[in-house]
Amino acid sequence: MNNFTALAIVKKPIFQASVIAAVFMLWMASGIGDPAEQESGSVANNTNAVIDKPIPQVRTEQFDAQLIARSISLYGRTAADRETNLGAEMAGRVEEVLAKRGSFVNKGDIIVKMEQNDLPQLLARAKTLYKQREIEYQGAKKLAAQGFQGKARLAEAATALSDASTSVFTITLQLEKTVIIAPISGILNERHVEVGDYLAKGNPIATIADINPLIVKADVTELDVNNVRLKQVAQVRLVSGQVVEGKVRYISRVANSATNTFRIEVAIKNPDLLLSAGGSAELSLPLNQEWAVKLSPSTLALDEEGVIGVKTVVDEHVVFTPVDILKADAQGSWLTGLGKQPVVITVGQGFVRAGDKVDAVSTRVQ
Repeated sequence: MNNFTALAIVKKPIFQASVIAAVFMLWMASGIGDPAEQESGSVANNTNAVIDKPIPQVRTEQFDAQLIARSISLYGRTAADRETNLGAEMAGRVEEVLAKRGSFVNKGDIIVKMEQNDLPQLLARAKTLYKQREIEYQGAKKLAAQGFQGKARLAEAATALSDASTSVFTITLQLEKTVIIAPISGILNERHVEVGDYLAKGNPIATIADINPLIVKADVTELDVNNVRLKQVAQVRLVSGQVVEGKVRYISRVANSATNTFRIEVAIKNPDLLLSAGGSAELSLPLNQEWAVKLSPSTLALDEEGVIGVKTVVDEHVVFTPVDILKADAQGSWLTGLGKQPVVITVGQGFVRAGDKVDAVSTRVQ
């Protein structure tokens, strides 16, 4: 057979099919493509992978809980206990100013004197006329008792006496209104007049503020208002940094319609008047005590539903424990809900999930 004949045989379809069939039979006989064997080998490899997977190691610390008072933190402003605005009760000119702005005045102290004009003379005349009318009335009364005077004349005398008495009272009251006195004790915060000023009835004269006690006003949410009690002690941090103590004296029972909050007032003793009204203040109202653990914010985590909590270890398994933040400061957060001696994962908590078995290396913290 020459080369030409051999090449012709190779190109025939029957020969090509025979070669392909022979190769396929050899492949089947070798078992390389056995699906059952491949599946069995895959399962065996996976089993070995599970068995060989190392248990993750985490670092834990055991904490001892402490009784910590839950508190409400509020922001408010200081204010005077009472504030009185004095005004002119009659028209006239200011004759004398006796109280300085910013000074302390007692109840009844004279603030301003206004010109009396002819009021003293009018009062003297009214008193004289009153005496005359009183004599006339007594005479008419005796004559009427003896039958020498009619009832009409007696009534006229009584009316004249009453008019004279009213005149004395009216002029006396006008004289009193020329002297402006302090109705309460406090600081003369504002004085709006000077000597020589002419005042119409109602014009402002001065403002007196009573700042003992000093009042802190703040708003409480509708969730917390039921936890606040009258006479409850509150810690107050003033804008100066000074911390003082006061007591709750007022709790509103009608909410602000715009904010759904309730106004409360805390009274602070201020006998030396060193504390000022109108400044910012921070209130802290302690409530019931609860068992809490102080942890770093790095230990906090979220579960799949977004609940904040801490990962602990119980019987070598990870447990996600929801917590409530009682209060926080620069050093950490006080958390409730962990019990009295929780074992908390402090290192490696980000690489394990609830239910995982872990190798815990523990350290106890007091």
